[in-house]
Amino acid sequence: MEYIFDQMVRGSPMQQLNFKGVETPEYTIMCAQAPDAAKRVAILQNRLQTSTESSAAQNVTLLLRTCVSSQLSPDEVEEIVENVVGIARQHANWPEFSRWVCALIHHYCTDDFTVSLFSEFEVPKVAVDALRNNPHDCRSVLAAVTLLSHFNLYNIGDGITQLTNALQNHCSDATIVRIVTRTLAEFTSYYKELPDRFLSVSQEFVDAKGVTALEGVLHEHISDEEITTYVARITANVTSSGAANMVDADSPAMMYLADALARYQQSEMLCGHVLRVFSNLPRSQYIDWDCVSSLFNNTKSELVVLECIHFLCGVAINAKEMKAKIYTTGCVPRVLEMMRMYQSNSAIQEEVCSLLSYLSFDSETITASITESGGLVLVLNAMRRFPDNEELLMSACAALSGLTFNNQTGQQVIVENGGVALILDSMRRGKKSRLQENGCLAIGTMCWNSDLKADVVRLEGIQVIMKALEEHYTSPGLVKNACRALAQVAFNCERYRDEMSAKGVIPFIIRGMAQHPNYDRAQMHGCVALSYLSWTNEHNAAQITANNGYKVIVDAMRNHPNNHEVQEHACRALANISNVSSADSVAALEQIVAAMRRHENISEVQEEACRAIVTLSLVSPLNKDRLYQLFGADAVIAAMKRFPQIQLVQQEACNALAHLAYEHTDLNRAVTRLGGVSLLLVAMRTHKSSPKVQLNACGGLSALAFDNTVAQQQIFELGGVQCVIHAMDNFERLRMLELGCSVLGTLAWNTEIKERVAVDAIPEILKAMRAHSNNALLQKSTCRAISQFAFNSEGNRQLLADSGAIPLIVKAMQTHLTTEKLIVHALKALTYLCWENTQVAETIINERVEEVLQRIVEHYEQTHRVYNEAVHLSKILFRKTTGSPSPTLRIVSPPIVSPIPIQQTPGLRLETPAPPSPPPQEAPEDHFYLAPLDRLQEAPYEDHVQRRDVPAHDDRGGPRSSRGGGRGRGGARRRGGHSTRSGGGGGGGSERSGERGGDRGGRRGGSGGDAVAGAGGNGGRGRGGGEHHEDAMEKMLDARFGRRPNYRRRDDGRSAPRDATDLWDDPDPDSFHGNRHLGQMNWQQAELTASLNTDIAIHDTLEAARRGGVVDRNSQRTGRGGLRRYSGYRGRGRGRGAPASQ
Repeated sequence: MEYIFDQMVRGSPMQQLNFKGVETPEYTIMCAQAPDAAKRVAILQNRLQTSTESSAAQNVTLLLRTCVSSQLSPDEVEEIVENVVGIARQHANWPEFSRWVCALIHHYCTDDFTVSLFSEFEVPKVAVDALRNNPHDCRSVLAAVTLLSHFNLYNIGDGITQLTNALQNHCSDATIVRIVTRTLAEFTSYYKELPDRFLSVSQEFVDAKGVTALEGVLHEHISDEEITTYVARITANVTSSGAANMVDADSPAMMYLADALARYQQSEMLCGHVLRVFSNLPRSQYIDWDCVSSLFNNTKSELVVLECIHFLCGVAINAKEMKAKIYTTGCVPRVLEMMRMYQSNSAIQEEVCSLLSYLSFDSETITASITESGGLVLVLNAMRRFPDNEELLMSACAALSGLTFNNQTGQQVIVENGGVALILDSMRRGKKSRLQENGCLAIGTMCWNSDLKADVVRLEGIQVIMKALEEHYTSPGLVKNACRALAQVAFNCERYRDEMSAKGVIPFIIRGMAQHPNYDRAQMHGCVALSYLSWTNEHNAAQITANNGYKVIVDAMRNHPNNHEVQEHACRALANISNVSSADSVAALEQIVAAMRRHENISEVQEEACRAIVTLSLVSPLNKDRLYQLFGADAVIAAMKRFPQIQLVQQEACNALAHLAYEHTDLNRAVTRLGGVSLLLVAMRTHKSSPKVQLNACGGLSALAFDNTVAQQQIFELGGVQCVIHAMDNFERLRMLELGCSVLGTLAWNTEIKERVAVDAIPEILKAMRAHSNNALLQKSTCRAISQFAFNSEGNRQLLADSGAIPLIVKAMQTHLTTEKLIVHALKALTYLCWENTQVAETIINERVEEVLQRIVEHYEQTHRVYNEAVHLSKILFRKTTGSPSPTLRIVSPPIVSPIPIQQTPGLRLETPAPPSPPPQEAPEDHFYLAPLDRLQEAPYEDHVQRRDVPAHDDRGGPRSSRGGGRGRGGARRRGGHSTRSGGGGGGGSERSGERGGDRGGRRGGSGGDAVAGAGGNGGRGRGGGEHHEDAMEKMLDARFGRRPNYRRRDDGRSAPRDATDLWDDPDPDSFHGNRHLGQMNWQQAELTASLNTDIAIHDTLEAARRGGVVDRNSQRTGRGGLRRYSGYRGRGRGRGAPASQ
């Protein structure tokens, strides 16, 4: 019977067995007793129920002999198997019985259905029990493994472990090794029906020390091709499964397999399995490239060709440094040859496309070689040949992306062969998200070429990408590539951006980003797309905000703090969006400053973060406060110090400093303290050829110098004047010239340096004025600078007059009559130039200024600021030269109904040849000035500004009023007391304070008194105690004459954000400008006391003024002679009289 046993376990199920010569007496007697086979089966099954170990083995052999020699029905076979399995499970330790049971069942495992039924009877457990209980019994092991080989799709418990043990225990037995390796090869293979089992089976095999067992088998049986093939297959399966601690790349198993590849190059199956192992472990030192190359170049087997290409893919993916070896061994031409040879083999076409995609990535040499050899055309042909093979199309799209990246020749091939249409058709036809993902990848790469981008848009590629993003937004890879493609379409083309926005692409991008908050690549490309779409497009920026995109961008920064690419592109997107809520902008600022600190060595992050800071600083004044709290200035300064040679960083950092320092005292102080002036000048010197660095640095200097004597002094001492002039000379952009004039003019507010600055600055300013006489903005800036240099400096006035400033100013007024700010500054400039100088006044008149002034008055009759400046200049000019107003000019006096008195304009108040200097500061080098507040004062400002309810003190320690309070009777009246001196009211009526007051339109710290009021008033409406009288005056005038044109209360519009284009323009008339401590020297303004509280009193005053008469309501208001002067004379500070026209 052992002969029958060997035939059964070595053969296939239902194999014809040869019983000749193996008849036993027991079987003969049994047949005599029960000639009917069915009856014999029944008898033997009954005997098995009561058999002992020895009799059970004999009875099962008789049963097997009967069954094999009879034609049993399937139902009868099932009954027999079910019964013997039950008995075998009860007596698993009966080796002889178990092995014959395994042989019997194996004989009937003819088809999948039968095997499925047997698995329900727990047949695999019988085989596994036999292996476990009889590990060293060769025949039991052989029978059990043979039976177990049928159940590779079923659960076999710890069967893999038992099979591995059998392999180790019988390593030298070729028969057992062959059947065990074959069985393990089946069990470790991948089955689509059981995808989850692939890894678990391989892991069980590795854990059972199966790799060591394979090494022993190869060592013993390397000469056996069949066994070696099975081992190679097992190794390929295990290394493909991803099991932990599977096979070491340099293990002995790899050495044996490399030897086997060289031995059996004619064995298709063995070579295929070994090459698959090599593709999974491409870094193995035992891989013989010459052997692989020889096999690839000489084989005629499509299977081996496929596995060779797959091996090359493995190398290109997992060992990128070895891609050069693929190229140098001549495999690339062979790959393309195989693609041409096997055009109908979709598997080879797909594998080649995949290989080309990896070979072309980051290798210009290989990409060029593939392109020159026609690889792109072959890929396109494969797509046309297999339009419904989505796997092939996925690989083809990836290959097209790699081969066209930074390859103009390849891009042209795509243009000529309709590649874009093929990709879009594949995406329209395909259903799998991976195909859509790779299609978007290819489209995104091709959009670097303008012709291909045009094809994408023309062929409705935007809609295809949007549909993919809409339907597959749960795929992180698709979101990444779709955002990348959309970003490339939007890049550098406003028309495409508008078209994309109109189609509703922005909500799709935001939804995709929100769906994958933890995938950094999706977040990065989403930010890139949103940044391009919002570039110079406020409508798109508003869409982003409306669809919660701003918050998504900030969340991307928060979720990926260590990814510098996400931080960079998120900052870029935020920099383009200005319509944002306060809460969102505060959150954004925190992330921006944190990114600058965390990625201090990444220049791109610093650059884009500075841009975002600029945008957010313009959104709301509160953002500047938050930036101060976050030490935003420190971060910008650190960026400038770390990247002095990188132009873009310096350019954006200079702009950020300019916006931070502008009209924010704390930030201005911080930037100055941190050496901002020095860094700005270093940037200008380092990047002399960069117009944007020069422009932004000048903006920064202008912002820092504004109302900051420390910065003004630093700019001068560090050579800033020369830097600014160099920029103006070399970059004659109008904006550059405007800012240059702004910086130079601001420095003129510093009395210690203004005359030294003027020597170099005035010629440059006049040069710009001559060269661009038709540009109103530049003319305004130059006139403003001239007025500042001329103010309170006889030397500068003479220099300006000698340099030809007067004709230029008059010409600017003639040319740009309708530009209000230019006219204001021009009038001021002429006023200061003719100060106490009859010769200059005559020069001005000789320039036919009278006609210009007449036109100004006619044009600005309702604009009192301009009107009054023109009136005042006219009176100064003609009274200085003729002793009387111009006989032809009808503007000697303003209309009596003018709400703003002429005395608010600058004019001579003292008989001294030059106006007094501003009061000295105790520590000017440490003095900073307060920016105008848009809200109530806060604690940090208390050190720099006197509160309204706290009286200031004069230099004698006594109390005095704020701003123009003086020490005369006017000041005493403002304090509620009486004058103790015979002089007129308030002091300090100089041209300096006149400039300040006039520029503010007589509102905050304005100049001069009212036409209806006497001498000795408050020097302007500052923070002094006389403010309530002025309010009363306004109300009474409003009641009698109506609200004045263009009038705003002092709090109207004060907190409105300033437009970026007006950033370096003059401050609002309601705000300070220049060095604010000079504003304390405002002109005196007469005030209405408590006795003038009736309409009749006002009426009488106005009537008297019309008749040119004299009104004396209160002797306390009189000058030295007790006569109240309002038309011919005004109060002049200390009781002296002077012609009002001066």
